[in-house]
Parts: sequence; C-alpha cells; structure tokens
Amino acid sequence: MPTARNVSFVKKCFLSGTHRTVDPTATWARIKPLFPDIGITRVADVTGLDCIGIPVCNAIRPNARSLSVSQGKGVGLPQARVSAAMEAIELFHAERTRGDVVRASFTHLGHGNATDPRDLSLLRSETQGLPNTPIHWVQGHDLISGRPVRVPRDLVSCDLRHDAPTDGIFLTSSNGLGAGNTREEAILHALCEVVERDATCLHQAASARFGGEPALVDPDTIDDPLCLWLMERITQAEIDLHVWVQFSDLQVSSFGCAISDRHGGKFPGAPIGTFQGYGCHPDRGIALSRAITEAVQSRLTYIAGARDDLFRDDYASIQTARNRRGWLSWLESKGPMMNFRRVPSWASDAVSFDLEAMLDMLVRHGFDQVAWVDLTLDRIGIPVVKVVVPGLVEPTIGNEVPRGKRVDRFLERLNLFTTGTNGKPRMGDPA
Repeated sequence: MPTARNVSFVKKCFLSGTHRTVDPTATWARIKPLFPDIGITRVADVTGLDCIGIPVCNAIRPNARSLSVSQGKGVGLPQARVSAAMEAIELFHAERTRGDVVRASFTHLGHGNATDPRDLSLLRSETQGLPNTPIHWVQGHDLISGRPVRVPRDLVSCDLRHDAPTDGIFLTSSNGLGAGNTREEAILHALCEVVERDATCLHQAASARFGGEPALVDPDTIDDPLCLWLMERITQAEIDLHVWVQFSDLQVSSFGCAISDRHGGKFPGAPIGTFQGYGCHPDRGIALSRAITEAVQSRLTYIAGARDDLFRDDYASIQTARNRRGWLSWLESKGPMMNFRRVPSWASDAVSFDLEAMLDMLVRHGFDQVAWVDLTLDRIGIPVVKVVVPGLVEPTIGNEVPRGKRVDRFLERLNLFTTGTNGKPRMGDPA
C-alpha cells in the first residue's frame, strides 16, 4: 500500500482536462459493466439543456443511500460521463462502511494511532472533553509515516439513511472521496479536493475578515489551450466569466470561477444568477479547467433540477436581485489583476511523483498526518479511497465563515505580511 516513500510509477497517458493513467474511453469500457452492481440505471448527457455546450452528465442511482444523482463534467463527452459514473461509484462505496470498526476514545487509542478529533470537521465548535469521548473508528493508513491510523467512521461514511449509525459529532461530507484507475490516482484526486476545500475556506475567511479584493486573473495572460477553448464557449453564450486565485498558503494552484448570465443571454429559459466552480491541481491549467467546468456543471444542476439535495429555497435564492448584486459587486471591485503564468504549476509525468510532491508540501507546512481509508470492494474492483488531513478545513453547514486554529494562524500571517489597497490584504497574494 502506498506511503510517502512507497508508491508505484505509472506514467500518465491522458492529459486533456485531467491527468489520468488510462484513457476515458478505456475507463468507461471497464466500469460500464459494473453499473448493475452499483445501482446505476443510466448516465444521462444533459449538456443540451444549456446553451454553453461544455459536456455535463448525470449518473442516476435510484436506491442510493445518499444522493441519487451524481454529476460529472469534462472537456469532452467521454470525460464527462466517466466523471459522473466515478462520482456515483465513490458514493456507493462510502455508503458501505467496511469492517474492523472499533469504539474507543482518542485518549485510549493513543496519539499517533488515530487522527485527533479536535483537528477534524466537527458539527460543533466546542472540543472540550472530545479526546475522552468514545466514538467509532475505522482502520486507515498514514501516508506520511506509513503506519496504520484510525479515522472516525462518520468522516468516512456517506450513509445518510435515517437509521444509519452515527456519533453525531463530525461533519459528514464527500470531501476527500476519490476513485481512480489506480490507488495512487484515487488518492491524489481525493487529496487535491481536500486542499481545494481548504483554500476555499481560507479565501472565504480572509474576505470576511479584511474585505479583501478578489485577485481576478487577467484573461489575456491565460495561455492554456484547453482553458481558452472553455472560455470561448462561455463567451459565445453571452455569459460573463470571472476567475480568481484562491488565497492559500499551500503552493498548489487553486482557482475559483464564477459565470453570470445577467440578461438571459442566448437562452432566456436559463436561471439568471451567478454560479461558482472551484479547482485544484499541481498543473495550473488542469486546476483552472476544473474550476470552469464545475461552474458550468453548477449552472446545469439548477437547469436540470435533478439533484435531491436542492430545494425550492435554493432555486429562489440564486435568482434574487440581492444575490446577483452582491456577487457582481465583489467580482467587479477588482484591483490589479493576476498573471495566470505566475500561479504555481509543477505537475510531473507520473501520478506517483505528483502525490509525493503534495505530501512533501504538506509536511513542510506542518501537517504530520495524511490519512487514507481504503474503501475498495473486491467484487467491484475499482480503487476508491477517503482522504483525511487533520488540520485542513472545509466548508461548514450553511457556509458559515470557517473558524479554528488553522484559520486563525493563516489570518494572522496574512495580516502581518500581505497588504493591498487601503491597507487591506488582496486575495491571491502569496501568504
């Protein structure tokens, strides 16, 4: 099993919009026969419901224990349908807690043998007495030390049935779920998502604290051909596109993207609102393409109306004038723009090398555990993992401004070393 110093070398063979060790067409041929076992009844191409034309697909699982509709996107239809199916495969595995569950307190298990619950995503901010509280743990492994490590079951499980067992302490989410053609590919995919959510939280906290200006990326500096193609499709649909650098202290590219159809554009039936997407990857072009395609996917989510975690109030809120004015005011209050080519980009030709570099980066920033739980089912045979990095933060319920040691330390450094116009930090400047 992989550790920070024990990973297999598999050269990347597909680099268009994502880095994979197997071509999407071959991956599709492998996973499609598994759909009956996973409960996927169909993968629907919903691209044509919008006017943009960037591919988005839905994978339907009527008997899911969490979301019955999973979404995927890509620069081509093969990537989008594989993306949607893999999202469904990830959830299918996370809905089924593996064996070897123990109930004990963190104090009883001992530091180093378990992830500290005080550094994980909690439903409440109060942590007093938490180390001595008995909870349920599943077996995982630490990528840094190579040792076994216990992870709270509720951080791994996505079984949302009313009678599903839960300790009621941790925030249940799919953050850090990853599937891939190889285990290393799945882990890297999951780790990039964890780092992306952390960057989103830090950016949100810095904006709330300092009222900082968004570091919008100058579109004239974007030289990635695929990103330029995506941007052209959005522009042709008469939709505004804004991209900014996520403000983080980790040296890995992370972008936010907003698309806004102010006047109905070419498709009056589309929702008039602002839709966001985020992306993180060692390759800045891949990170940006992920952010753009996720924004398009978010817009299609509302057009299709198929997600079972969105309700009437969600649809109403995105079309309120106040919502639109708030977003557009933030996006248009730009200061000096960022040069895309200055954003860190250090991807290699092998997934294993990228994973090594990500782990080394986290160690340099003081993170001493990167836990992963193997969710792979032998009868399915698709590598699926859950990655948990104690200390990194993720969005909370209701998108409240994140708090905690990680956020406080970041804001303190930001306040000391970064100053923008009017004495305010400028989002995207290096911390």
